[in-house]
Amino acid sequence: MKARFWLNKVPEQTRNSEHGSLFLYLALPLLLLLSACAEQGGRQAVVLSGPTMGTDYRITVVSEASLDVAQLETDIVGQLDAVNASMSNWLSDSEVSQINLLPANQAFQVSNSLAEVLDEALQISKYTSGAFDITTAPAVRLWGFGSEGVVNKAPTGEQLESLRQSVGYYKLRLNGNTLIKSHPGTEVNLSAIAKGYAVDQIAQLLESQGVTDFLVNVGGELRASGRNVNQQVWKVAIEKPQVLGGVQEVIELRDLAIATSGDYRNYLLIDGKKYSHTIDPMTLRPVLHRIALVSVLSEQTSTADALATALMAMGEDAAIRFADQHEIAAYFVLRSAAGDGFEVSKSEKFKQLTE
Repeated sequence: MKARFWLNKVPEQTRNSEHGSLFLYLALPLLLLLSACAEQGGRQAVVLSGPTMGTDYRITVVSEASLDVAQLETDIVGQLDAVNASMSNWLSDSEVSQINLLPANQAFQVSNSLAEVLDEALQISKYTSGAFDITTAPAVRLWGFGSEGVVNKAPTGEQLESLRQSVGYYKLRLNGNTLIKSHPGTEVNLSAIAKGYAVDQIAQLLESQGVTDFLVNVGGELRASGRNVNQQVWKVAIEKPQVLGGVQEVIELRDLAIATSGDYRNYLLIDGKKYSHTIDPMTLRPVLHRIALVSVLSEQTSTADALATALMAMGEDAAIRFADQHEIAAYFVLRSAAGDGFEVSKSEKFKQLTE
């Protein structure tokens, strides 16, 4: 099985919106504002969009006018549906849902695509010493971010402690396509890597059809290849936290993927206190630190997706240090110590790739 861990290969209770995109398409060039297609010098830019995986997708493809757009869209939707059918926690018949019902020590044969994602997830879990962990699903559910819906009070320490025996990536053993759980209560949640994987699958689909210029966005995780219809490098804007439509910084995306994890769009309010949807695998509680968002650049979107979540869970000091030590291209937006604004920190690798 081909590993997909591509690190360092790049040259009152109210629940807020769960699937707000953490990226904005920059309104330059104007093709990104079009709903169908535009042409420039014999090349056409086609924008395809729609709902998927509880969020939405937006794909801009630049190619010759002979491209069969209808067939391409059918293929893209089929690919997205396949990922969702395999990896969703919201579909009772998905592979992930079947895994979550397995007893301990019973072998389960997973599909090739799910095996790829599980393999990468477990590698990154080890690499980050558990800061990324796909087995926190029970804690996610207790905090009201699962398919069961919101909660009206925070879980108790005793409730969280009761999960300790079942939570931990090391309770999953993957050998080829065979997965075994060592505890019956261990559950898998791929929400922090599946959308990135879906982006990569669409990119591979486009490349297999000879399309080399595109920008793929699934739920705010993006991957760019080649150039736009005006022969310019793709540009995206990292969103300013807590400012709808605000731009923190514009970057050029040169044959790379970018993914973001943030705490200001998807959260729960209980008794007036805000709880982030990002669960710290160490404490099984929502993260509470100065990081408002972290964006990661990588060759593969799945890698960027998982690492952004891991860095978010670590907290600012550990995350910034880890990113530099391991040459991760990371961009941090931190709440100021005084609490009256934001500060930006960029890893050296991020600077190399964008400045």
